[in-house]
Amino acid sequence: MSMNILTQGLLLPDLRFVKKEQKDNIFYIYCDKVSGFEVCPHCAQKCFSVYDHVTVTIKDEPIRNRFVYLKIRKRRFHCKTCNKIFREPVGGIYKGFRTSERFRRYIRMLASECHNLKQVTKKAKCSSWLVYTAFYQQLEIENKKNQYPWPKTIGIDEHSFIRNVQGAGRDFVTVFIDYTNKKMREVVLGKSLHDLTTNSNLNSIQGRENVQNVVLDLSPTFRSFVQSYFPRAKMIADKFHVVKLMHPLLHQYRKQVIHENELSKKRNNPVVRLLVTYRKKLRVAQRWALDQFLDLNHEIKEVYWYQQRLYSMYRIKGYNHARRALQTLLDDMGRSKIKAVQSYRQTFKKWYWEILNYFSTRLNNGRTEGYNRKAKLVQRNAYGFRSFKNYRLKLLYSCR
Repeated sequence: MSMNILTQGLLLPDLRFVKKEQKDNIFYIYCDKVSGFEVCPHCAQKCFSVYDHVTVTIKDEPIRNRFVYLKIRKRRFHCKTCNKIFREPVGGIYKGFRTSERFRRYIRMLASECHNLKQVTKKAKCSSWLVYTAFYQQLEIENKKNQYPWPKTIGIDEHSFIRNVQGAGRDFVTVFIDYTNKKMREVVLGKSLHDLTTNSNLNSIQGRENVQNVVLDLSPTFRSFVQSYFPRAKMIADKFHVVKLMHPLLHQYRKQVIHENELSKKRNNPVVRLLVTYRKKLRVAQRWALDQFLDLNHEIKEVYWYQQRLYSMYRIKGYNHARRALQTLLDDMGRSKIKAVQSYRQTFKKWYWEILNYFSTRLNNGRTEGYNRKAKLVQRNAYGFRSFKNYRLKLLYSCR
């Protein structure tokens, strides 16, 4: 009697336990549904007349690594109102399915532990088609549970998705990161202004007025999108992207100096690292060696000190102090005779207020870059994706 009570607790709520059988590593549980009537799916009238019975086999979630099959004796009802015959439904089993909803959730949990769906097929002892279909159906159900309005702070960035078959290059996806709840909010195919403004998934999210801070890199497209889509939001230029803006010019001059003076061209040359390191973090001997290298060319020396002043500016506390330091830096850069420095100055002027907004919020794009790193890991584990729909579901579930 205790075994019957235990087995009844493991069944679906609508079913009644009849008996069980065990063959090798498989449990066969015979059960049926007990109800006084069923509602006709055609005319929505109560039906009491049983036409006949049919037995169906449903694969259920395993119990202690033993597979479970439900042998359900279903009734077929005859509706006297519309003269239609229909089979009674069972909660937890969709119409036409041969697996229970619990087994499909079990596939989703297996897929979270395994590297790819092929391993899930071996463990679940089912076809690859079933694993593929059930897994992405479950991901869609789980992602629908996480629908909520826009948060207070978000981050925007893009990463490559798949090679473009129509032309050269790669297609990109844009991710929206929820800084408040620490999760990925949405994924959009493309990074152009048209792709972002016309996306249906993005437009279905309510509460644009809730967004107060948007952290982004120095992308004019993202800035135009934020201005039109989140008109009340304050844009914050990412500190890392601003600081590393002069690095390509520094390395260009470094290679020129090494070539002109016939210095070591090995990749482990310490000058590569010393040039882009904050000067106060260097030891005395490292500073002396770096100064000896900078004295070989006045252009690299000038760009280096502009770079160091930019480092120092981001260590200032206080919005007004940072504003004065940035304005002084721009004024000094305006007197430079190097064209590249003038180009960088124009970029800083275009992003003047976005750069200063960092000092009032202290927000950066670190969380967004972290989720971008996780997105690339998801791509590698799956050996790439062909369908953006599946990639979006998998990414939102992995970064929930």
